[in-house]
Amino acid sequence: MKSKIRVLPPDIVSKIAAGEIIERPASVVKELVENSLDAGSGVITVEIEEGGKKRITVMDDGEGMVKEDAFLALERHATSKIYDEKDLNILGTLGFRGEALSSIAAVSCVSLITRAHDEISGTRILVEDGRVQGAEEIGCPPGTRLEIKDLFYNVPARQKFLRGVQTEMAHIIEVITRMALVHSSVGFILKHNNRVVFNLPSTQEERSRIRAILGKEVTTQLVRVEASNGFGVVQGWATVPTYIRGSSKGIYIYVNGRYIRDKLIFHAVSEAYRRFIPARMYPVTILSLSIPFSEVDVNVHPAKMEVRFRRGEELHRLICDSLKDALSHFPTIKSYEASEIREEMAPYSAPSSLAIGTERISSSPPLWRMTGQLKGTYLVIEGEEGVMIIDQHAAHERILYERLKKALEGEKISQQPFLIPQPIEVKKDEKELLVGYRFELARVGLEIEEFGERAVSVTSIPSFLQGEDLQSLLEALSEELAERGEGGAFDRVLDRLCVLLACRGAVKANHRLQEEEVNSLLREWEEAGQPTTCPHGRPLLITWSWREVEGWFRRS
Repeated sequence: MKSKIRVLPPDIVSKIAAGEIIERPASVVKELVENSLDAGSGVITVEIEEGGKKRITVMDDGEGMVKEDAFLALERHATSKIYDEKDLNILGTLGFRGEALSSIAAVSCVSLITRAHDEISGTRILVEDGRVQGAEEIGCPPGTRLEIKDLFYNVPARQKFLRGVQTEMAHIIEVITRMALVHSSVGFILKHNNRVVFNLPSTQEERSRIRAILGKEVTTQLVRVEASNGFGVVQGWATVPTYIRGSSKGIYIYVNGRYIRDKLIFHAVSEAYRRFIPARMYPVTILSLSIPFSEVDVNVHPAKMEVRFRRGEELHRLICDSLKDALSHFPTIKSYEASEIREEMAPYSAPSSLAIGTERISSSPPLWRMTGQLKGTYLVIEGEEGVMIIDQHAAHERILYERLKKALEGEKISQQPFLIPQPIEVKKDEKELLVGYRFELARVGLEIEEFGERAVSVTSIPSFLQGEDLQSLLEALSEELAERGEGGAFDRVLDRLCVLLACRGAVKANHRLQEEEVNSLLREWEEAGQPTTCPHGRPLLITWSWREVEGWFRRS
């Protein structure tokens, strides 16, 4: 039998390695900014073109490199951070593997310009497809400048999975946000297509940096968190229970200066707030943990976003207790009160303008009749052919979804304009997405405009969203756009927006409907073609014929 196993060529190995580390433009920004921070930079400037697809430039005033180091930095597993196996147990730098630059160079065109502070000139190296194309001595300021062009130009399979410009830029803004929140002594400048997104001067005032990034409203709701337990120290900020969000994106956790995602710590935060806020709602936290380097393993994830703790239970207790202590003077929300908050919803009202031809739907008798409601959620309906149980939220959700889809096809949707536009403060990445997709949002009745540096102005909403919390709605929309907004696939994006808006506007469970409201709901459902599923694919009704019902009681 012929041998099947072979050693891969170096260029393929490099591209595979790059795929583990470089997922999108934001991954490049993360790796390069971490290198700049490790180099002791005072100011880091990031310039982006077309969401990073065309160009990413990161400049710093850090220690720079001499010529020999500049060449070595582009080699795989070349690093100044570790020298032997023991160093892996006491890693104190953000980067250490020596894979970032070589991985980036394998899937893009790279220009590296660098100069050490004690050198009179610098070095420029040009790399394409992982190979050095040229090098020269050059005059330049101390520090390092890396320019990345045409990311994934030689890996089309990866390139086609990149999303729209607004989506990719939102991810980059989130990366800078994570870095800047914890490294307030470093100045950050972020530009997109020559437009300044962030200009954050260095500061020793943590709240000043938080306000510059997350806004005044969040900052005024923060309380100080500070505690230690002999194992580690936690310091930072957390919002009061009355300020909550519908997304966990506002939870920022750092371990020894490194942003991480960790289920253990997330559970500790959730547990601390459990008595204070409703389920599926989240606080904003910026928590920085300082623990011995030997107690945490940061070498368990290619992008270094996950870590492993040796004494996880103690860390969980430290975070949970510190948050509970900071929140101890706030009243506790009882579980039944939290349930009521989740289900609070304006009553379903019959639309006033539905018509078939020139005759109003409400002028004809319904084909079905309501005979009851179970748990304030399920409608019991009888008709000539049998009996139905309808999930009122799912049915209304599908009706609104169909209405929004018709709006996309040009049919006018009923809107509620605001006499005075409603300014809503949002995060930078959320604003980038909402403003970038404002024309798509307008097609489904939600009209927004840019309003100042970190806010948008809502001028009109679909009528069925009257009474909806606009702050929460915009947060949910931006999260959906970040997750689904693929470049060019606007139809898919718009469909997801319709699903989200319909879900937000539909009558909720545990809400008692009057018979008139039910009849109106049924007429709209019939007009929509009597669909059997909600936009998410869940069944919205169960039916039994009278023959089946009679058979249960042996009447047939």
